[in-house]
Amino acid sequence: GQFREVRTIKEKNYFFRMSKYQDRLIKYIEDHPGLIRPEHRRNEMLGFLRQPLGDLCISRPKARLSWGIEIPFDRDYVTYVWFDALINYITAPGYLVDEERFRRWWPASVQLIGKDILTTHCIYWTTMLFSLDLPLPETIFAHGWWLIGDSKMSKSLGNVVKPLDLIEQHGVDAVRYYLMAEMVLGADCNFTPENFIKRYNSDLANDFGNLLNRVSGLIGKYFDGVVPPCDGLSEADRAVMAQGGALGAKVEELLHAYKVDAAINEIMNLVRAVNKYMEAQAPWKLAKTDLPAAGRVLYVATEALRLSAVLLGAVMPDKAGRVLELLGAKGTGLAWGGLKSGT
Repeated sequence: GQFREVRTIKEKNYFFRMSKYQDRLIKYIEDHPGLIRPEHRRNEMLGFLRQPLGDLCISRPKARLSWGIEIPFDRDYVTYVWFDALINYITAPGYLVDEERFRRWWPASVQLIGKDILTTHCIYWTTMLFSLDLPLPETIFAHGWWLIGDSKMSKSLGNVVKPLDLIEQHGVDAVRYYLMAEMVLGADCNFTPENFIKRYNSDLANDFGNLLNRVSGLIGKYFDGVVPPCDGLSEADRAVMAQGGALGAKVEELLHAYKVDAAINEIMNLVRAVNKYMEAQAPWKLAKTDLPAAGRVLYVATEALRLSAVLLGAVMPDKAGRVLELLGAKGTGLAWGGLKSGT
């Protein structure tokens, strides 16, 4: 190969006095435990801040680097990319241009970033905001990577899964459901085509799809496709009602804790519980001897299905929307009883 001589070079550059904010940043991170998440990333940044924080070189001479964004106060220099890129977070919502819009969007409640760019966001960006006297985002959340086997996807390894190809095969809702349900936010996660199909089949086809087919089929058969009345709840009915009624608050709490996978699992737990309830109540048998009781069971099961569809709408807007349309329940909320008898 070709060897080049190593030379020491000197050049003049502009610096951002980041060092000035070290103690303030440490104190801020300690006073705001939710600023950097997950927890182990916060500890990583506090560890980084135990070393003296240097100043940040924010320019490159044009003589050495011809392309880039010119520094506004010196035409001989371009801006270091990680200085310029971070500023977009405030200029895009209108900093110094549209104050009203800016105040509406900043500070961000959460900035979701890759774990490999943690330092730039938790150290450079926060100190830049300090220097501008602007509020920090409430949370900077570092997500993990999708892996194939134990390695990161890369073009050179040729192990790249193309999301657009998956979407073409299975639809965007199913792909989004898998990505949201499978990954613990903040950790790395393994992607395999087998896992994808397995989860699609078990959660969406067998659990959710099965319940939808059952209730719509039985209501069609015994009640002319009209939502039956629901009178005199049994203990089993009340158990489903309690689980369904509490679900919205539970999901919200998990989402605020960035546990998207756990939130989806809670929704699917309701769907699974209702499938069991249907097995135990057997409304197809009940219908032959006690039609109102069969109607009540079908109402309870369908209402639970409606609640799960409303909540899954965040991940699968198209599929969930079609389910709600089918139930005549578009635009309904998270309170039990949104499904109207006679619809």
